[in-house]
Amino acid sequence: MLEKITRKQPALMKALKHIIFPLLFYFFMFCLLTYPLILKFFTHFFTDTGDGLQSIWNLWWVDLAVRRPDLYPTIWQTNLLYWPYGTTLYGQTLNPFNGFLAVFLLKFLSLTVTFNTITIFGFVMGGMSMYWLSHYLTKSFWGSIIAGFIFTFSNYHFSNVNGRLQLVSLEWIPLFVLCWYSLIIKPRTAKAAGAAIVLFMVLLCDYYYFFYCVLIVIIIIIWYAIIKKDLWFLIRKEHFLSMATFTVMVLLLVTPIVGPLIYSNIRDPLVGSHDPTIYSLDLLALFIPGGHWMFNQWTRFYWSKLPGNIHESSVFLGLSVYVLLGYAWINRKIQDLATKQLIYLWFIIIGFFFVMALGPEFQVGGKVIWDKAMPYTLLVNILPPLKLSGVPVRMVVMVILGASVLSALGLRELFRQFSRNIIFIIALLGVLLFETLPAPLPATRVDVPGYITALAGLPNDGGVVDLVTKNPTYALYYQTIHGKPVAFGYISRVPTSVTNEDYTLTQAIKKQDYGELWDTYHIRYIVTQDALQTLVSQPYISVELVSDQNNIRIYRLGCVCEANK
Repeated sequence: MLEKITRKQPALMKALKHIIFPLLFYFFMFCLLTYPLILKFFTHFFTDTGDGLQSIWNLWWVDLAVRRPDLYPTIWQTNLLYWPYGTTLYGQTLNPFNGFLAVFLLKFLSLTVTFNTITIFGFVMGGMSMYWLSHYLTKSFWGSIIAGFIFTFSNYHFSNVNGRLQLVSLEWIPLFVLCWYSLIIKPRTAKAAGAAIVLFMVLLCDYYYFFYCVLIVIIIIIWYAIIKKDLWFLIRKEHFLSMATFTVMVLLLVTPIVGPLIYSNIRDPLVGSHDPTIYSLDLLALFIPGGHWMFNQWTRFYWSKLPGNIHESSVFLGLSVYVLLGYAWINRKIQDLATKQLIYLWFIIIGFFFVMALGPEFQVGGKVIWDKAMPYTLLVNILPPLKLSGVPVRMVVMVILGASVLSALGLRELFRQFSRNIIFIIALLGVLLFETLPAPLPATRVDVPGYITALAGLPNDGGVVDLVTKNPTYALYYQTIHGKPVAFGYISRVPTSVTNEDYTLTQAIKKQDYGELWDTYHIRYIVTQDALQTLVSQPYISVELVSDQNNIRIYRLGCVCEANK
């Protein structure tokens, strides 16, 4: 018995060191850095009332579609929004990975707790996968722990809690880079399959992150070809089978999502892309704390002048991180050849994504300094589907990824002479913690009005026109309560045909053409503050008041023909 326990102990110690401790550390740091947010875990959504409510709807929708395939055969098409014509959701920030996770969690948790669990999961696993990547490359335990901290508690990551769950879910990026790097260095078919699956998981979280990972694939291939002085290494015997496995699996997994997205945009162009000139990286944003820092009033003079919004422009990396980058660069001279090559690789990755994040115009302090040709413009010309994104600044996530790895390398050297560097290390970590402190994160508790509760209790046999709820994100959340299809909607990118249909429906509503609303659009309920009545010109259409709460009325449209059946 003792021999069995002894044999098992190394595996247990590895699990404690490389899984349990990092998980607990990043969870504890999330709770500490965002305190007292964790006290609202059961009562408030950890998001805002803008796009955050859309993220909540995403989870609800995927869960509903999975549970009711008889009504909703795919998660990528819905008629619960933009009723009755519906819309594709390929252009939506659906992040189905989180939706599938919600399908499991909603079996025993509320929607609020499910959403918050997924949010925390993004931070904890973001740190965990960054730890794994850094430890694989550096073999430094504490250096890798801190690298995970830098990555997952970055200003960029915290800023996305304000409504963009798909961007909070960056946890699989480092794991994919680890799988891909390992596959290139020591190719195996099992590794190839694992890398393909993780890349698919990245896609299920966010299109942007998937594209960035594809760029990383290309960069690492070029880097390896250069250091091995073999431009054709991918088709050599050692790599061919693994690369073929990876390619085939990626095509099988990715094409059913990316293919329809591209085809849909060609056939019926998607509306809603961002202006890249507004959402590009300002040169100083990496060096001056943005609006999501705890002491953001100190730097308001800068970030308040930036275009776009503070949720996109808050990408401060940290002065302590720059010190570690400099330390790693200076110490490259004393490293072995493999480590030197690794350092060069990650500085290349940082440089590439930094330049691309600058977008189509070079901006400093909110002012355009150069508006001629930029590398991002060239990239868009090479890859036209990139026009669907329009937010180059988000490429900063890969800058942070590279900086985290290099920080682990710098810390490894510092920790090797810990007794001599102890004061410097403590001071550096103190500055890192201070720079990381986020502004209070949003916590939303939506009070459901009485008319929504009343609507939930009515028969579900047609669509709803809600003329009272002016905020479209609230209309999304209210649908998770009443469960009825609604006219119009609010998603990231809408097909042109849907916007045209919306215009036609709007005209019918303005004309109070109840006959067309009932027959053509299958509208059964109108929520309004006005008093409606049956039109003399349409005696065959009944307008029945079924609820009146504080002068918010719900009318049911009916037809005399129904009563005569």
